Amino acid sequence: QILLARPQKVTAFLGIPYAQPPIGQRRFAPPVTDPIVSWSGPRNATQFAPSCHQDLKLIKHHEMLYRKLLPSDWEDSGYSEDCLFLNIYIPDDPPPTEGWPVMVWFHGGDFNTGTPAMWDATVFVNKQKNFCQQILVVTVAYRLNIFGFFTTTTAEAPGNYGMLDQVAALDWVQQNIQHFNGSHDNVVIAGHNAGAISVGLHIVSPLSKGKFAKAITMSGDPISTVRTPELEAPIADQVGERFECVIRNRTRLMECLRRVQASVLLRETADIETWGPIIDITTTNSTDPFLPMSPRDILETGNFNAVPLMAGFTSNEQSLAYLESLENPGNEGKMTFSKFDSLVRDEILALISGAGDNSSTCESKPQMVADAVLFFYKPYPQTEDTSVYRDRYLTLQTDKNYAASLTLLASRVSRQKETFVYRFDYRPITQLVVRDIPEWAGVPHMFELPFVWGLPHMFASSIVWRSSDKNLADVMMRMLGKFIRSGNPTLDIVQWDPFNEQSPGILTINRTISKSDVEAIDHRILAFWNDYYPNLIQETIHFCCNATDAA
Repeated sequence: QILLARPQKVTAFLGIPYAQPPIGQRRFAPPVTDPIVSWSGPRNATQFAPSCHQDLKLIKHHEMLYRKLLPSDWEDSGYSEDCLFLNIYIPDDPPPTEGWPVMVWFHGGDFNTGTPAMWDATVFVNKQKNFCQQILVVTVAYRLNIFGFFTTTTAEAPGNYGMLDQVAALDWVQQNIQHFNGSHDNVVIAGHNAGAISVGLHIVSPLSKGKFAKAITMSGDPISTVRTPELEAPIADQVGERFECVIRNRTRLMECLRRVQASVLLRETADIETWGPIIDITTTNSTDPFLPMSPRDILETGNFNAVPLMAGFTSNEQSLAYLESLENPGNEGKMTFSKFDSLVRDEILALISGAGDNSSTCESKPQMVADAVLFFYKPYPQTEDTSVYRDRYLTLQTDKNYAASLTLLASRVSRQKETFVYRFDYRPITQLVVRDIPEWAGVPHMFELPFVWGLPHMFASSIVWRSSDKNLADVMMRMLGKFIRSGNPTLDIVQWDPFNEQSPGILTINRTISKSDVEAIDHRILAFWNDYYPNLIQETIHFCCNATDAA
Protein backbone atom coordinates (compact mmCIF):
# COMPACT_ATOMS: atom_id res chain seq x y z
CA GLN A 1 0.00 0.00 0.00
CA ILE A 2 1.06 3.56 -0.71
CA LEU A 3 0.08 5.78 2.19
CA LEU A 4 -0.89 9.28 1.11
CA ALA A 5 -2.46 10.98 4.10
CA ARG A 6 -4.62 9.50 6.79
CA PRO A 7 -7.10 8.05 6.23
CA GLN A 8 -6.72 8.13 2.43
CA LYS A 9 -4.70 5.37 0.81
CA VAL A 10 -4.07 3.90 -2.61
CA THR A 11 -3.08 0.26 -3.04
CA ALA A 12 -0.60 -0.46 -5.82
CA PHE A 13 0.23 -3.85 -7.34
CA LEU A 14 3.40 -3.41 -9.39
CA GLY A 15 5.12 -5.62 -11.95
CA ILE A 16 2.28 -8.04 -12.75
CA PRO A 17 3.10 -10.17 -15.84
CA TYR A 18 0.42 -10.33 -18.53
CA ALA A 19 2.25 -12.49 -21.11
CA GLN A 20 5.18 -14.88 -21.34
CA PRO A 21 8.63 -13.24 -21.59
CA PRO A 22 9.18 -12.27 -25.28
CA ILE A 23 12.67 -13.76 -25.44
CA GLY A 24 14.39 -16.47 -27.47
CA GLN A 25 12.01 -17.84 -30.09
CA ARG A 26 9.32 -15.44 -28.79
CA ARG A 27 11.38 -12.43 -29.92
CA PHE A 28 9.81 -10.79 -33.00
CA ALA A 29 6.58 -12.72 -32.47
CA PRO A 30 3.12 -11.97 -31.07
CA PRO A 31 2.88 -12.21 -27.26
CA VAL A 32 2.20 -15.65 -25.81
CA THR A 33 -0.60 -15.71 -23.23
CA ASP A 34 -1.41 -19.43 -23.30
CA PRO A 35 -0.34 -20.88 -20.97
CA ILE A 36 -1.20 -17.96 -18.72
CA VAL A 37 1.67 -16.59 -16.65
CA SER A 38 1.41 -18.06 -13.16
CA TRP A 39 3.43 -18.46 -9.98
CA SER A 40 3.26 -20.40 -6.74
CA GLY A 41 3.11 -18.71 -3.36
CA PRO A 42 3.08 -14.96 -2.72
CA ARG A 43 4.45 -12.66 -5.42
CA ASN A 44 6.32 -9.49 -4.59
CA ALA A 45 4.27 -6.70 -6.20
CA THR A 46 5.90 -3.78 -4.41
CA GLN A 47 8.42 -2.79 -7.09
CA PHE A 48 8.19 -1.88 -10.75
CA ALA A 49 9.40 -4.52 -13.18
CA PRO A 50 12.05 -3.51 -15.73
CA SER A 51 10.73 -1.48 -18.64
CA CYS A 52 11.15 -2.61 -22.24
CA HIS A 53 14.60 -2.29 -23.85
CA GLN A 54 15.34 1.19 -25.23
CA ASP A 55 18.19 3.55 -25.99
CA LEU A 56 17.99 6.32 -23.39
CA LYS A 57 19.87 8.67 -25.72
CA LEU A 58 16.69 8.81 -27.82
CA ILE A 59 14.57 10.30 -25.03
CA LYS A 60 13.24 13.60 -26.35
CA HIS A 61 13.76 17.02 -24.78
CA HIS A 62 10.15 17.37 -23.66
CA GLU A 63 10.32 14.08 -21.76
CA MET A 64 13.58 15.03 -20.07
CA LEU A 65 11.96 18.26 -18.87
CA TYR A 66 8.94 16.31 -17.63
CA ARG A 67 11.16 13.90 -15.71
CA LYS A 68 12.62 16.87 -13.84
CA LEU A 69 9.15 17.53 -12.44
CA LEU A 70 8.79 14.06 -10.94
CA PRO A 71 9.20 13.55 -7.18
CA SER A 72 12.78 13.33 -5.98
CA ASP A 73 12.30 9.71 -4.88
CA TRP A 74 11.36 8.51 -8.38
CA GLU A 75 13.78 5.90 -9.66
CA ASP A 76 14.22 4.30 -13.05
CA SER A 77 13.12 0.66 -12.90
CA GLY A 78 15.78 -0.60 -15.31
CA TYR A 79 15.33 -2.18 -18.73
CA SER A 80 15.04 -5.70 -20.08
CA GLU A 81 13.76 -7.69 -23.03
CA ASP A 82 11.58 -9.52 -20.49
CA CYS A 83 9.23 -6.60 -19.90
CA LEU A 84 5.57 -7.48 -20.45
CA PHE A 85 4.24 -6.28 -17.12
CA LEU A 86 1.50 -3.97 -15.90
CA ASN A 87 0.81 -2.01 -12.72
CA ILE A 88 -2.52 -1.55 -10.94
CA TYR A 89 -3.55 1.35 -8.66
CA ILE A 90 -6.67 0.74 -6.58
CA PRO A 91 -8.78 3.06 -4.39
CA ASP A 92 -8.84 2.09 -0.73
CA ASP A 93 -12.62 2.07 -0.52
CA PRO A 94 -15.34 -0.58 -0.65
CA PRO A 95 -16.07 -1.02 -4.37
CA PRO A 96 -19.51 -0.61 -5.92
CA THR A 97 -21.35 -3.77 -6.92
CA GLU A 98 -20.38 -3.34 -10.57
CA GLY A 99 -16.73 -2.58 -9.73
CA TRP A 100 -14.72 0.58 -10.31
CA PRO A 101 -14.21 2.07 -13.76
CA VAL A 102 -10.76 1.23 -15.14
CA MET A 103 -8.36 3.50 -17.03
CA VAL A 104 -5.66 1.62 -18.95
CA TRP A 105 -2.73 3.94 -19.75
CA PHE A 106 -0.32 3.43 -22.67
CA HIS A 107 2.81 5.56 -22.31
CA GLY A 108 4.37 7.69 -25.03
CA GLY A 109 7.91 7.89 -26.40
CA ASP A 110 7.52 7.70 -30.21
CA PHE A 111 7.46 3.87 -29.98
CA ASN A 112 11.21 4.08 -29.26
CA THR A 113 11.33 4.89 -25.54
CA GLY A 114 9.02 5.15 -22.54
CA THR A 115 8.15 3.47 -19.27
CA PRO A 116 4.99 2.95 -17.20
CA ALA A 117 7.08 3.60 -14.07
CA MET A 118 6.92 7.35 -14.84
CA TRP A 119 3.15 7.40 -14.51
CA ASP A 120 2.48 7.04 -10.80
CA ALA A 121 -1.31 7.07 -10.51
CA THR A 122 -1.54 7.44 -6.72
CA VAL A 123 -2.51 11.13 -6.76
CA PHE A 124 -4.91 10.66 -9.68
CA VAL A 125 -6.68 7.76 -7.96
CA ASN A 126 -6.74 9.51 -4.60
CA LYS A 127 -8.11 12.74 -6.08
CA GLN A 128 -10.96 10.87 -7.75
CA LYS A 129 -12.02 9.77 -4.27
CA ASN A 130 -12.20 13.43 -3.26
CA PHE A 131 -14.37 14.04 -6.32
CA CYS A 132 -16.60 11.06 -5.36
CA GLN A 133 -15.77 9.23 -8.59
CA GLN A 134 -13.29 6.48 -7.66
CA ILE A 135 -11.29 4.99 -10.52
CA LEU A 136 -8.82 2.12 -10.87
CA VAL A 137 -5.74 2.74 -13.07
CA VAL A 138 -3.62 0.23 -15.00
CA THR A 139 -0.32 1.26 -16.62
CA VAL A 140 1.18 -1.02 -19.28
CA ALA A 141 4.64 -1.78 -20.66
CA TYR A 142 4.83 -2.91 -24.28
CA ARG A 143 7.70 -3.73 -26.62
CA LEU A 144 9.40 -0.78 -28.32
CA ASN A 145 11.75 0.02 -31.22
CA ILE A 146 13.18 -2.99 -33.05
CA PHE A 147 11.82 -5.42 -30.44
CA GLY A 148 8.28 -4.15 -30.88
CA PHE A 149 8.08 -3.31 -34.56
CA PHE A 150 10.74 -5.04 -36.70
CA THR A 151 9.22 -6.77 -39.71
CA THR A 152 10.43 -8.75 -42.68
CA THR A 153 7.05 -7.85 -44.28
CA THR A 154 6.40 -11.60 -44.37
CA ALA A 155 4.87 -14.09 -41.95
CA GLU A 156 8.34 -14.85 -40.51
CA ALA A 157 8.21 -11.50 -38.70
CA PRO A 158 4.92 -9.70 -39.41
CA GLY A 159 5.52 -6.71 -37.12
CA ASN A 160 3.20 -4.84 -34.73
CA TYR A 161 4.31 -6.89 -31.70
CA GLY A 162 4.11 -3.82 -29.47
CA MET A 163 0.49 -3.27 -30.50
CA LEU A 164 -0.31 -6.94 -29.96
CA ASP A 165 1.25 -6.64 -26.50
CA GLN A 166 -1.29 -3.93 -25.76
CA VAL A 167 -4.12 -6.16 -27.02
CA ALA A 168 -2.85 -8.92 -24.72
CA ALA A 169 -2.82 -6.48 -21.79
CA LEU A 170 -6.42 -5.50 -22.57
CA ASP A 171 -7.34 -9.19 -22.65
CA TRP A 172 -5.68 -9.63 -19.25
CA VAL A 173 -7.70 -6.73 -17.88
CA GLN A 174 -10.93 -8.21 -19.24
CA GLN A 175 -10.17 -11.57 -17.64
CA ASN A 176 -8.67 -10.48 -14.32
CA ILE A 177 -9.52 -6.93 -13.31
CA GLN A 178 -12.57 -8.05 -11.34
CA HIS A 179 -10.15 -9.65 -8.85
CA PHE A 180 -8.96 -6.10 -8.11
CA ASN A 181 -12.53 -4.78 -7.86
CA GLY A 182 -12.44 -3.26 -11.35
CA SER A 183 -15.23 -3.39 -13.92
CA HIS A 184 -14.36 -5.13 -17.19
CA ASP A 185 -17.48 -3.50 -18.67
CA ASN A 186 -16.13 0.03 -18.10
CA VAL A 187 -12.54 -0.03 -19.34
CA VAL A 188 -11.21 3.24 -20.76
CA ILE A 189 -8.02 3.21 -22.85
CA ALA A 190 -5.91 6.36 -22.67
CA GLY A 191 -2.51 7.52 -23.83
CA HIS A 192 -0.24 10.35 -24.90
CA ASN A 193 2.07 10.63 -27.93
CA ALA A 194 2.71 7.01 -29.03
CA GLY A 195 0.14 6.02 -26.42
CA ALA A 196 -2.40 8.30 -28.10
CA ILE A 197 -1.56 6.82 -31.50
CA SER A 198 -2.07 3.40 -29.92
CA VAL A 199 -5.50 4.41 -28.61
CA GLY A 200 -6.52 5.63 -32.06
CA LEU A 201 -5.35 2.38 -33.62
CA HIS A 202 -7.29 0.28 -31.11
CA ILE A 203 -10.37 2.23 -32.18
CA VAL A 204 -9.88 1.02 -35.77
CA SER A 205 -8.35 -2.43 -35.15
CA PRO A 206 -10.63 -5.47 -35.38
CA LEU A 207 -8.42 -7.23 -32.81
CA SER A 208 -9.37 -4.70 -30.13
CA LYS A 209 -13.13 -4.99 -30.59
CA GLY A 210 -15.06 -5.32 -27.33
CA LYS A 211 -12.02 -4.78 -25.10
CA PHE A 212 -12.78 -1.19 -24.05
CA ALA A 213 -15.78 1.10 -23.57
CA LYS A 214 -14.30 4.61 -23.94
CA ALA A 215 -11.09 6.23 -25.20
CA ILE A 216 -8.87 9.22 -24.38
CA THR A 217 -6.21 10.31 -26.86
CA MET A 218 -3.77 13.13 -26.11
CA SER A 219 -1.35 14.67 -28.59
CA GLY A 220 -0.90 11.83 -31.04
CA ASP A 221 -1.62 11.27 -34.74
CA PRO A 222 -3.14 7.84 -35.44
CA ILE A 223 -4.11 8.74 -39.01
CA SER A 224 -0.91 9.50 -40.93
CA THR A 225 1.85 7.94 -38.79
CA VAL A 226 1.16 4.30 -39.70
CA ARG A 227 3.69 2.91 -42.16
CA THR A 228 3.28 0.46 -45.03
CA PRO A 229 5.19 -2.79 -45.67
CA GLU A 230 6.77 -1.21 -48.75
CA LEU A 231 8.52 1.33 -46.52
CA GLU A 232 9.65 -1.34 -44.06
CA ALA A 233 11.15 -3.90 -46.46
CA PRO A 234 14.47 -2.03 -47.00
CA ILE A 235 14.91 -1.70 -43.23
CA ALA A 236 14.77 -5.49 -42.82
CA ASP A 237 17.60 -5.86 -45.33
CA GLN A 238 19.57 -3.09 -43.66
CA VAL A 239 19.27 -4.72 -40.22
CA GLY A 240 20.20 -8.14 -41.57
CA GLU A 241 23.33 -6.80 -43.27
CA ARG A 242 24.49 -5.13 -40.05
CA PHE A 243 24.59 -8.51 -38.32
CA GLU A 244 25.90 -10.39 -41.37
CA CYS A 245 22.72 -12.45 -41.59
CA VAL A 246 21.42 -14.07 -44.76
CA ILE A 247 18.75 -11.62 -45.90
CA ARG A 248 17.24 -13.36 -48.93
CA ASN A 249 15.96 -16.28 -46.87
CA ARG A 250 13.67 -14.64 -44.31
CA THR A 251 13.51 -17.75 -42.10
CA ARG A 252 17.30 -17.86 -41.78
CA LEU A 253 17.35 -14.09 -41.25
CA MET A 254 15.07 -14.44 -38.23
CA GLU A 255 17.06 -17.35 -36.84
CA CYS A 256 20.14 -15.15 -37.06
CA LEU A 257 18.55 -12.08 -35.45
CA ARG A 258 17.06 -14.10 -32.59
CA ARG A 259 20.57 -15.22 -31.67
CA VAL A 260 21.89 -11.66 -31.33
CA GLN A 261 22.25 -10.41 -27.77
CA ALA A 262 19.45 -7.96 -26.95
CA SER A 263 21.77 -5.13 -25.91
CA VAL A 264 23.78 -5.50 -29.12
CA LEU A 265 20.65 -5.58 -31.25
CA LEU A 266 19.45 -2.37 -29.61
CA ARG A 267 22.81 -0.60 -29.86
CA GLU A 268 23.40 -1.40 -33.52
CA THR A 269 19.93 -0.25 -34.61
CA ALA A 270 19.62 2.85 -32.41
CA ASP A 271 19.98 5.14 -35.43
CA ILE A 272 16.73 3.79 -36.89
CA GLU A 273 13.99 5.88 -35.30
CA THR A 274 11.08 5.11 -37.63
CA TRP A 275 9.84 2.04 -35.75
CA GLY A 276 6.11 1.93 -35.28
CA PRO A 277 2.83 0.29 -36.29
CA ILE A 278 2.29 -0.86 -39.87
CA ILE A 279 -0.62 -1.99 -42.02
CA ASP A 280 -0.11 -5.74 -41.60
CA ILE A 281 -2.78 -7.31 -43.81
CA THR A 282 -0.07 -8.67 -46.14
CA THR A 283 2.62 -9.44 -43.55
CA THR A 284 0.81 -12.05 -41.49
CA ASN A 285 -0.64 -15.48 -42.21
CA SER A 286 -3.45 -14.68 -39.78
CA THR A 287 -6.92 -13.90 -41.10
CA ASP A 288 -7.14 -11.29 -38.34
CA PRO A 289 -4.47 -8.62 -38.88
CA PHE A 290 -4.14 -5.76 -36.44
CA LEU A 291 -4.57 -3.21 -39.27
CA PRO A 292 -6.26 -4.56 -42.42
CA MET A 293 -6.04 -1.16 -44.15
CA SER A 294 -5.04 2.42 -43.38
CA PRO A 295 -6.66 3.95 -40.28
CA ARG A 296 -8.27 6.66 -42.40
CA ASP A 297 -9.82 4.13 -44.77
CA ILE A 298 -11.18 2.14 -41.83
CA LEU A 299 -12.71 5.28 -40.32
CA GLU A 300 -14.37 6.14 -43.63
CA THR A 301 -16.08 2.73 -43.74
CA GLY A 302 -17.77 3.44 -40.41
CA ASN A 303 -16.94 -0.12 -39.35
CA PHE A 304 -14.70 0.44 -36.33
CA ASN A 305 -14.81 0.35 -32.54
CA ALA A 306 -16.80 3.53 -31.99
CA VAL A 307 -16.82 4.50 -28.30
CA PRO A 308 -17.20 7.82 -26.47
CA LEU A 309 -13.99 9.74 -27.15
CA MET A 310 -12.07 12.55 -25.46
CA ALA A 311 -9.25 13.97 -27.59
CA GLY A 312 -6.93 16.94 -27.34
CA PHE A 313 -3.61 18.63 -27.96
CA THR A 314 -1.54 21.53 -26.63
CA SER A 315 -1.31 24.92 -28.27
CA ASN A 316 2.37 24.65 -29.32
CA GLU A 317 3.14 20.95 -29.67
CA GLN A 318 6.45 21.14 -31.54
CA SER A 319 8.06 24.15 -29.86
CA LEU A 320 10.51 22.15 -27.73
CA ALA A 321 11.52 19.95 -30.66
CA TYR A 322 12.16 23.13 -32.63
CA LEU A 323 14.08 24.66 -29.72
CA GLU A 324 16.25 21.55 -29.51
CA SER A 325 17.08 21.81 -33.22
CA LEU A 326 18.34 25.39 -33.05
CA GLU A 327 22.03 26.04 -33.52
CA ASN A 328 21.63 29.39 -31.78
CA PRO A 329 18.80 29.27 -29.19
CA GLY A 330 19.75 32.79 -28.14
CA ASN A 331 17.83 34.36 -31.03
CA GLU A 332 14.57 32.84 -29.72
CA GLY A 333 14.11 30.74 -32.83
CA LYS A 334 13.21 33.71 -34.98
CA MET A 335 13.48 33.24 -38.71
CA THR A 336 13.35 35.26 -41.90
CA PHE A 337 10.75 34.68 -44.58
CA SER A 338 13.43 32.98 -46.68
CA LYS A 339 14.16 30.52 -43.87
CA PHE A 340 10.45 29.92 -43.28
CA ASP A 341 9.89 29.28 -46.98
CA SER A 342 12.81 26.84 -47.27
CA LEU A 343 11.85 24.91 -44.11
CA VAL A 344 8.30 24.37 -45.30
CA ARG A 345 9.37 23.42 -48.81
CA ASP A 346 12.01 20.98 -47.56
CA GLU A 347 9.47 19.23 -45.32
CA ILE A 348 6.87 18.92 -48.06
CA LEU A 349 9.38 17.74 -50.66
CA ALA A 350 10.75 15.14 -48.23
CA LEU A 351 7.24 13.71 -47.84
CA ILE A 352 6.84 13.36 -51.59
CA SER A 353 10.37 12.18 -52.38
CA GLY A 354 10.50 9.08 -54.50
CA ALA A 355 7.07 9.69 -56.01
CA GLY A 356 8.39 9.85 -59.57
CA ASP A 357 11.52 10.35 -61.60
CA ASN A 358 13.80 13.36 -61.52
CA SER A 359 12.33 15.05 -64.57
CA SER A 360 11.15 18.63 -64.40
CA THR A 361 7.60 17.35 -64.84
CA CYS A 362 7.80 15.49 -61.54
CA GLU A 363 9.58 18.29 -59.74
CA SER A 364 6.93 20.90 -60.47
CA LYS A 365 4.03 19.16 -58.77
CA PRO A 366 5.62 18.87 -55.28
CA GLN A 367 6.51 22.55 -55.50
CA MET A 368 2.83 23.24 -56.10
CA VAL A 369 1.96 21.33 -52.91
CA ALA A 370 4.47 23.44 -50.98
CA ASP A 371 3.01 26.57 -52.58
CA ALA A 372 -0.43 25.58 -51.30
CA VAL A 373 0.86 25.09 -47.74
CA LEU A 374 2.72 28.40 -47.82
CA PHE A 375 -0.38 30.14 -49.15
CA PHE A 376 -2.19 29.23 -45.94
CA TYR A 377 0.58 30.01 -43.48
CA LYS A 378 2.65 32.94 -44.71
CA PRO A 379 1.50 36.32 -43.38
CA TYR A 380 -0.23 38.84 -45.61
CA PRO A 381 1.17 41.39 -46.13
CA GLN A 382 4.71 40.10 -45.73
CA THR A 383 6.43 41.39 -42.60
CA GLU A 384 9.99 41.96 -41.42
CA ASP A 385 9.07 40.69 -37.92
CA THR A 386 11.06 37.44 -37.70
CA SER A 387 9.10 36.21 -34.68
CA VAL A 388 5.99 36.03 -36.88
CA TYR A 389 7.55 33.43 -39.18
CA ARG A 390 8.70 31.35 -36.20
CA ASP A 391 5.19 31.40 -34.76
CA ARG A 392 3.59 30.57 -38.12
CA TYR A 393 5.97 27.65 -38.57
CA LEU A 394 5.14 26.26 -35.13
CA THR A 395 1.42 26.73 -35.71
CA LEU A 396 1.78 24.75 -38.93
CA GLN A 397 3.43 21.90 -37.00
CA THR A 398 0.64 21.73 -34.41
CA ASP A 399 -2.08 21.94 -37.05
CA LYS A 400 -0.60 19.36 -39.40
CA ASN A 401 0.77 16.81 -36.93
CA TYR A 402 -1.80 16.95 -34.13
CA ALA A 403 -4.93 19.08 -34.49
CA ALA A 404 -5.92 17.91 -37.96
CA SER A 405 -5.67 14.17 -37.35
CA LEU A 406 -7.25 14.31 -33.89
CA THR A 407 -10.22 16.32 -35.12
CA LEU A 408 -10.59 13.97 -38.10
CA LEU A 409 -10.72 11.03 -35.71
CA ALA A 410 -13.16 12.92 -33.50
CA SER A 411 -15.44 13.82 -36.41
CA ARG A 412 -15.68 10.21 -37.61
CA VAL A 413 -16.29 8.84 -34.12
CA SER A 414 -18.88 11.57 -33.47
CA ARG A 415 -21.09 10.10 -36.19
CA GLN A 416 -21.73 7.19 -33.81
CA LYS A 417 -20.73 8.23 -30.27
CA GLU A 418 -20.33 11.44 -28.29
CA THR A 419 -16.92 13.04 -28.69
CA PHE A 420 -15.22 15.87 -26.80
CA VAL A 421 -12.18 17.84 -28.03
CA TYR A 422 -9.92 20.23 -26.10
CA ARG A 423 -6.87 22.40 -26.68
CA PHE A 424 -4.61 22.83 -23.65
CA ASP A 425 -3.39 26.45 -23.49
CA TYR A 426 -2.45 26.67 -19.81
CA ARG A 427 1.17 27.59 -19.09
CA PRO A 428 2.19 26.76 -15.50
CA ILE A 429 2.61 29.65 -13.08
CA THR A 430 5.24 27.90 -10.94
CA GLN A 431 8.53 29.32 -12.16
CA LEU A 432 10.63 26.20 -11.54
CA VAL A 433 8.36 24.28 -13.89
CA VAL A 434 8.78 26.60 -16.88
CA ARG A 435 12.29 27.93 -16.27
CA ASP A 436 13.67 25.85 -19.17
CA ILE A 437 10.79 26.71 -21.50
CA PRO A 438 11.09 30.19 -23.07
CA GLU A 439 7.95 32.30 -23.16
CA TRP A 440 7.72 32.10 -26.95
CA ALA A 441 7.53 28.29 -26.74
CA GLY A 442 4.12 28.57 -25.09
CA VAL A 443 2.58 25.26 -23.99
CA PRO A 444 4.63 22.50 -25.65
CA HIS A 445 4.14 18.78 -26.14
CA MET A 446 3.65 16.84 -22.90
CA PHE A 447 2.93 19.84 -20.70
CA GLU A 448 -0.69 18.99 -20.04
CA LEU A 449 0.47 15.79 -18.34
CA PRO A 450 1.61 17.33 -15.01
CA PHE A 451 -2.03 18.34 -14.57
CA VAL A 452 -3.44 15.03 -15.80
CA TRP A 453 -1.43 13.10 -13.21
CA GLY A 454 -1.64 15.64 -10.40
CA LEU A 455 2.06 16.47 -10.09
CA PRO A 456 1.28 19.74 -8.23
CA HIS A 457 -0.19 17.60 -5.41
CA MET A 458 2.60 15.02 -5.08
CA PHE A 459 4.02 15.01 -1.55
CA ALA A 460 7.59 14.01 -2.41
CA SER A 461 7.95 16.76 -5.00
CA SER A 462 10.92 19.09 -4.60
CA ILE A 463 8.88 21.80 -6.33
CA VAL A 464 6.50 24.06 -4.43
CA TRP A 465 3.66 24.44 -6.90
CA ARG A 466 1.54 27.59 -7.00
CA SER A 467 -2.10 27.33 -5.95
CA SER A 468 -3.35 28.21 -9.45
CA ASP A 469 -1.46 25.21 -10.85
CA LYS A 470 -2.97 22.97 -8.17
CA ASN A 471 -6.43 24.26 -9.00
CA LEU A 472 -5.97 23.60 -12.71
CA ALA A 473 -4.78 20.06 -11.91
CA ASP A 474 -7.95 19.51 -9.89
CA VAL A 475 -10.14 20.65 -12.79
CA MET A 476 -8.25 18.51 -15.31
CA MET A 477 -8.44 15.40 -13.14
CA ARG A 478 -12.13 15.99 -12.40
CA MET A 479 -12.98 16.26 -16.10
CA LEU A 480 -10.99 13.13 -16.92
CA GLY A 481 -12.55 11.23 -14.04
CA LYS A 482 -16.06 12.24 -15.04
CA PHE A 483 -15.44 11.14 -18.62
CA ILE A 484 -14.00 7.81 -17.45
CA ARG A 485 -17.09 7.15 -15.33
CA SER A 486 -19.84 8.50 -17.56
CA GLY A 487 -18.47 9.29 -21.03
CA ASN A 488 -19.09 13.02 -20.57
CA PRO A 489 -16.38 15.30 -19.06
CA THR A 490 -18.64 18.33 -18.53
CA LEU A 491 -18.51 19.86 -15.03
CA ASP A 492 -20.88 22.26 -13.33
CA ILE A 493 -18.35 25.05 -13.95
CA VAL A 494 -17.72 24.13 -17.60
CA GLN A 495 -20.07 23.95 -20.57
CA TRP A 496 -18.31 21.43 -22.79
CA ASP A 497 -20.56 20.56 -25.71
CA PRO A 498 -19.94 17.44 -27.80
CA PHE A 499 -17.83 17.88 -30.93
CA ASN A 500 -19.52 16.94 -34.19
CA GLU A 501 -19.37 17.84 -37.85
CA GLN A 502 -22.28 20.27 -37.59
CA SER A 503 -20.90 22.00 -34.47
CA PRO A 504 -17.15 21.29 -34.17
CA GLY A 505 -16.54 23.21 -30.98
CA ILE A 506 -13.50 22.62 -28.78
CA LEU A 507 -12.84 23.49 -25.15
CA THR A 508 -9.88 25.78 -24.53
CA ILE A 509 -8.27 24.85 -21.20
CA ASN A 510 -6.56 27.87 -19.66
CA ARG A 511 -6.67 29.91 -16.45
CA THR A 512 -10.37 30.40 -17.08
CA ILE A 513 -12.47 27.59 -18.53
CA SER A 514 -16.07 28.34 -19.38
CA LYS A 515 -17.44 26.70 -22.51
CA SER A 516 -16.48 25.06 -25.78
CA ASP A 517 -16.39 27.26 -28.85
CA VAL A 518 -16.62 26.56 -32.58
CA GLU A 519 -14.47 29.66 -33.22
CA ALA A 520 -11.63 28.46 -30.97
CA ILE A 521 -9.87 26.80 -33.89
CA ASP A 522 -9.53 27.52 -37.61
CA HIS A 523 -11.57 24.73 -39.18
CA ARG A 524 -10.65 25.97 -42.65
CA ILE A 525 -7.03 25.03 -41.94
CA LEU A 526 -8.06 21.63 -40.56
CA ALA A 527 -10.11 20.99 -43.69
CA PHE A 528 -7.04 21.85 -45.75
CA TRP A 529 -4.91 19.23 -43.96
CA ASN A 530 -7.62 16.57 -43.72
CA ASP A 531 -9.24 16.90 -47.14
CA TYR A 532 -7.41 19.04 -49.69
CA TYR A 533 -3.78 18.23 -48.80
CA PRO A 534 -4.08 14.38 -49.01
CA ASN A 535 -5.83 14.68 -52.37
CA LEU A 536 -3.12 17.03 -53.62
CA ILE A 537 -0.40 14.60 -52.50
CA GLN A 538 -2.14 11.70 -54.26
CA GLU A 539 -2.56 13.76 -57.41
CA THR A 540 1.15 14.58 -57.30
CA ILE A 541 2.17 10.94 -56.97
CA HIS A 542 -0.32 9.85 -59.64
CA PHE A 543 0.90 12.57 -62.01
CA CYS A 544 4.56 11.64 -61.54
CA CYS A 545 3.93 7.93 -61.96
CA ASN A 546 2.00 8.55 -65.17
CA ALA A 547 4.74 10.85 -66.44
CA THR A 548 7.34 8.16 -65.69
CA ASP A 549 5.29 5.44 -67.40
CA ALA A 550 4.80 7.62 -70.47
CA ALA A 551 8.52 8.27 -70.68
